[in-house]
Amino acid sequence: MESRRSYIKVKYAGTDITGDISAYLKSFTYTDNLDKGDTISLSLLGDKWIKEWVILKGDKLEVEIGVINWKKEGDNRILKCGVFSIDDIAFSGVPDTIKISAISIDISKDIKGVKKDKIWHNISLKRIAQDIANDASMELFYDCKDISIYSQVEQVKESDLQLLSRICKENGASLKISLEKIIIFQEDEYENKEPLIHLDKSDLINYELQCEDIDRYDGCEVTFYDPALGELLEGKFEAPESELYGIKTGKIMYENIDTSVTGTTKEEKESFLVGKAKNMLRDKNKNETKIKVSDMGDPSYLAGNTVKVTGFGIYDDIYLITSVTHTIDPGYKCNFEIRKKVNF
Repeated sequence: MESRRSYIKVKYAGTDITGDISAYLKSFTYTDNLDKGDTISLSLLGDKWIKEWVILKGDKLEVEIGVINWKKEGDNRILKCGVFSIDDIAFSGVPDTIKISAISIDISKDIKGVKKDKIWHNISLKRIAQDIANDASMELFYDCKDISIYSQVEQVKESDLQLLSRICKENGASLKISLEKIIIFQEDEYENKEPLIHLDKSDLINYELQCEDIDRYDGCEVTFYDPALGELLEGKFEAPESELYGIKTGKIMYENIDTSVTGTTKEEKESFLVGKAKNMLRDKNKNETKIKVSDMGDPSYLAGNTVKVTGFGIYDDIYLITSVTHTIDPGYKCNFEIRKKVNF
């Protein structure tokens, strides 16, 4: 039987170079994130990478992590990390080492770096995302309830990525960008999915649990002056009591929306504002309880997956993976961050 092992497979500009670099590979990391681009980093020994084989910014790398007989015999799995655009190259010594960093956002496209001015009328988040995906020749994966129609959305000196990130937060959605795909999903829906992973404190290499109590808000109030109705509209949402606090913080978020809201009547518009207040409060409070974890590497550790956490007493609950770094150097391990699901 083949012994347990992990490996990476690398394609450079569409050509498999795994055999060419395996003898020189010092380390590899892949960081899978919510709300921002994924990254990879390759460290290779030697100076052939700036002499015989010149690697250039903007070139594409496609990487997979594989495991064989990992947790038991026959446990063979592959994690397709995706396609990445090289955005940074550093060379150092002694010994000669090149570090190649790449990001899942194509640096040749203008989705991230180009500031734009644009106005959309009578449009949904999904339609905005689809327009941006079409302009960037990207695919859209959209898994949200999309009942809100904006009568107007303004993009003022914002990149497409900044605009999408802002609108997603207002709608309680998470945004993830890969080289060829825009991914948007409803955070609360994913938090309530059946957990795929069980972590018990006794099984972890190490951990760090953090409670950011000073950042918890008890409620949110959103206001909007409606020119059609000629009055100031309000939407309020109060968070349910937290089991981790002996007292309420007394802190209330106040936000004013200067773009239009969905609805025709006052009741419809204020209901829309209540939903906005809830989403904003969720976004503000969602990092209240976080755990940083180091564990044996596992391809199933992916940003957006849910985890059942036990062994932490009152902090036992369902958590959402927000970031995970897979490292091979040469052993395979994972460092990741999870946050407790929001209780509203």
